[in-house]
Amino acid sequence: MTLSILSLTHDRGLLDASRSSETQIRQLFYCRTLPAHITHLVKSPMGATPTLSFDDLMAVSPCPVPHWSLFFPCVLWHGAKLLHKRRYDFIQAQEPYLAGLAGALLSKMFNVPLVVGLFSDEVDNPEWVGKSPMHKIANGIARWVLRQAKAARADSQAVAERVGKGNYCPVTYIPFLITHADKLMAPNADAAAIRTRLLGEDAGLLLLAVCRLEEEKNLPLMLNAFAEASRHRPDMKLAIAGTGRLEAELRQLGEHIAPGRIIWLGWVDAAEMGGYYQAADLMLLSSTRESAARVLTESLLSGTPVLTTDTAGAREVIEDGVSGRVTPVGDQQAFAQAILDLTADKEKLRHYGQQGKQAMRARMTGPAISAALRDFYKRAAL
Repeated sequence: MTLSILSLTHDRGLLDASRSSETQIRQLFYCRTLPAHITHLVKSPMGATPTLSFDDLMAVSPCPVPHWSLFFPCVLWHGAKLLHKRRYDFIQAQEPYLAGLAGALLSKMFNVPLVVGLFSDEVDNPEWVGKSPMHKIANGIARWVLRQAKAARADSQAVAERVGKGNYCPVTYIPFLITHADKLMAPNADAAAIRTRLLGEDAGLLLLAVCRLEEEKNLPLMLNAFAEASRHRPDMKLAIAGTGRLEAELRQLGEHIAPGRIIWLGWVDAAEMGGYYQAADLMLLSSTRESAARVLTESLLSGTPVLTTDTAGAREVIEDGVSGRVTPVGDQQAFAQAILDLTADKEKLRHYGQQGKQAMRARMTGPAISAALRDFYKRAAL
């Protein structure tokens, strides 16, 4: 039986006019393998592209809003219009806040079961909830939404177990599908040229960070740790791929503490990232909060070991001392020392990368994730 799902989401990759974005490929894979027809209502800026149709598999409609806070009434209105016209088997909300609140109300109005995504380590996380009154309100909304839902899906076992202890709907761990895993594992023809371009005449080590330039990624810790380590290993450079609100501030800090050693790549398309991963000797992530950061898996699939802080899903991907290192959240000294330890033996570093690649090859399979999703929706329908 083909499921009919109404999805409320913020993922703008679904609106890509090329119809070939990583998000669109992943969602079409779900449509074919569940099987399902998914109608996505996507938060978008004003003047976004019109509705995109993908044969009988998927439809993507923008919900254009001038400010994020207006997504709730906008998606509620558009969702109600669609639910008046046809019957859906499920309403699916990407998160338990604005999309989740709209999904919960639509679920009650039209008697359609709600499923919710938990793709961050926020709900009932004291560190996040205590940061601002807005987070406290959002957490209250999330708790209510999770009590109305039939099921929730998390991309981290640690988050699924922690939130699952609350008085909420069942929470299931399902790994995030990496649709381009085969491309990441295959030798990338651009990797050598990228490495030469970034290192220049140096025959040193190339470190890579791939993340949004936002507060929760704790880039100051990474930059300061790198600067400290590079005083002992001046042959290292750090390339950072990503954009965000803190870019100007972080660039200024980097130039002050490690002049000429940090390269800011800006936005790099997902299709090009394989070359950057394979060009690097080590990938870094210094977040204070993550559920299961996709870049950890992508880096290991590419054969590049990882140094990461001990966020919720980190140890589900990185085996400390086998495919990389995991250091305490917020510990700059430990992060700097781990950089030095890992880069002290380049051959051992390569071995870590190969160990991680083998581990990811064994677990990141599309059929296994599809089977888990089919079981998830089957149980949510009961």
